[in-house]
This record gives sequence, structure tokens and C-alpha cells, in this order.
Amino acid sequence: MLKLIEYFTGTAKLCADAENKNKALSYMQKNNVFFTGLYEKDGAAYFTVLRKSLKDKTLLQYAAVLETKGFVCDLKKSFKRPGLYVGALLFVAALIFSDSIIWDVRFSPGGDEDVERIASVISEAGLISGTFKSGIDKSHIENLVMLKCPDVSYVNVNITGSVATVVTDERVTFSKPADDGKTDLCASEDGYIIRYETYAGRAVCEKGQTVKQGDVLISGTYDTFHHGTVTVKAKGRVYALVKRSFLCECSDTVDEKIYTGKQYVKRALTLFSYRIGADGDYDPQRYEQITDEQTVSVFSIVELPLKISTKTYREYETVKRQISEYEAEKKLNEMYEIQYKDITDGAEVKSTDIKKYHKDGKYRLYCEVWLICNIAK
Repeated sequence: MLKLIEYFTGTAKLCADAENKNKALSYMQKNNVFFTGLYEKDGAAYFTVLRKSLKDKTLLQYAAVLETKGFVCDLKKSFKRPGLYVGALLFVAALIFSDSIIWDVRFSPGGDEDVERIASVISEAGLISGTFKSGIDKSHIENLVMLKCPDVSYVNVNITGSVATVVTDERVTFSKPADDGKTDLCASEDGYIIRYETYAGRAVCEKGQTVKQGDVLISGTYDTFHHGTVTVKAKGRVYALVKRSFLCECSDTVDEKIYTGKQYVKRALTLFSYRIGADGDYDPQRYEQITDEQTVSVFSIVELPLKISTKTYREYETVKRQISEYEAEKKLNEMYEIQYKDITDGAEVKSTDIKKYHKDGKYRLYCEVWLICNIAK
């Protein structure tokens, strides 16, 4: 209890040197000045009195004030930190209005619907950060999204606390495959026929035959004994030995950034959906932009609808650099892996021939692949 009283009334720690310590102690005893914590160090006396005793000028002639403590001192210190009060006010305001204001709008798409378009529509309807719940018409917003977003088949605005979640689902349309009127299966590329399988129609190719792109392999028209000439949609597979090739190339020089050391920083505040401050207008060919966005929180617990965006623009110059054969080979191999997988997918590879060379300022990789695949299309 005594500690609590001392905190609210305030205390002061005094020091009386060797010459005045006896005078100070004698004076306090005679005048009933309350003091505690008396101890001596290096010939001087240290003790603690109530803050009101500092008005006694006689006492201050014998002892010097080292420090003061208590509620009043803490209050004065806090006045020197206005940011603390701003944060506290925002925190109190957040607690008061947290149940009546939408602070965050989130989206939960069920497919590949256009979220940016949906966000634009609900923004036009008034559902944005900082909107009072009382001003939100959920039915109107949902109908507006259905009307203006043809790729949405379902929408529901769900408000929980200070968060509004827009749940949507994609509209899936089914279309019949187009009938191109083709009845024959033709060769999609040149090849040497290894084998074939006919499910519908009549095979007009033979094993060991060499065909060109566009030649008919399985015809949908054939003669029957009872029904005469019949036309159906040909079905089947024709496997042939084919040759496919591709070329990978990369320049023997690359553009490299050399930073000059100059940089500019621009900051902007976003309160709810309102942006305060402008971004820098710098040439992207000369400046590299680095963006950092932070959310402001009170006591690292409650996030406020306030964001600080910092954009750093670093100046650089572009120079040409000659790449090494090792770098070139690494790039070519990456391109080779992708293209090789693409042309051999689902096929039986018989042989692969690779040639690497440098010509006209470029490193090149030429690949020839012999494989067996279905060419009936």
C-alpha cells in the first residue's frame, strides 16, 4: 500500500555530501520531513523523500536532487512521445468502431473468375475498406456482380466482424466439339509406316510405306456388299518412324546492370482506401524500383487500416557483357530440355543427334530426333 501511495504522490531521491549530511538529517527530524531508504556511500548520505518536500528550499540547501519518480513524472515523459497518444487514440477508435466498420475486404474465388473485375464492381457498389456496415446492401451488391460479371455463377457477401468476404464460383459453359466434316485420317507429317490399327473406315496405307504430310491413311469411305458405298468418320492409329528437329540459340552477350549508387525514396500512406502521397516518376530504363509495404499496428497486436508504402528507386546503367561458354551451355541445355520433352512426349525415341556451334554472335544447339509416333490426324 505504501508503494502505491508513494507512486501517486511522487518521490525524489536526494544526496547530501559529507559536509551537509548531518545538517540535512537533523533538519528533517526537527521538521517532521518523511524520508526512507537512508544509506551512506563514499561519505555521502542518500535518502528518498516525498515529492512535496522539494518545495522546502532549506532542505535543498543541504541536499541535491538526483532523480524524481512517480505518476506525475511518468505523465510528463509520455507527453514527449505524441506518437504513443496517436496510436492509443487510433486503438481506442478501432475498438469503438471495429464492430460497425468494414476494415478488410477479402475474396474467395471458386475457380478462374476475374477477381479484379469483381473487386471493381463491389467498389462501385460501395463495399470498400472504411465503409460502415449500415450502408451496405448485400443483395444489391450480389445482384450487381451477377449482372456485370458473366463469368460468375454464384456470389455471396459474408460479413464477420470487421471483415467482408466475397465468395464466388466460376460459370462453366459446355460446348459441343465442332464437327469439321472430315471423314478421313491423314498424315500429320512425313514418315515411314511401322504399323497401323483401323477401328472405323478403310486403311489405304501399308506397312513399310513412306508417306508425305497430308496423305490419306485411313479413309472414311468404303464399299459394302449390301449397302453400297458408305461414309463414316474414320478412326484408327498409324504409327510411323518420323524425324523431328529443333534449334536452340542464345546471344553471346547479355545486358548487365551497373548501379551508380544514387537512389531516391518516396513514401505514401494508405488509410482505408485513400492514398496520401505520390509515387516517383522515374524512367524504368534507368531506375530499378523496390517496393516495401508495411501495415501499422498498435502495440504489435491490433492491425490498423493504415499502410506505409516505401518505394526505393536505384539508378543504374546497362552495359553489354560477353558470356562464357559455360553460361551459354547452361542456357541452351535449359531450352533443350523443354523443347525435347515437347516433341517426344508420348513417342518412342529411336535416336537423338545433337550439334553445338557458335555463329553470327549466337551460341546454337541443333537437335535431330528419330521417333515412332501416331501420325494419323
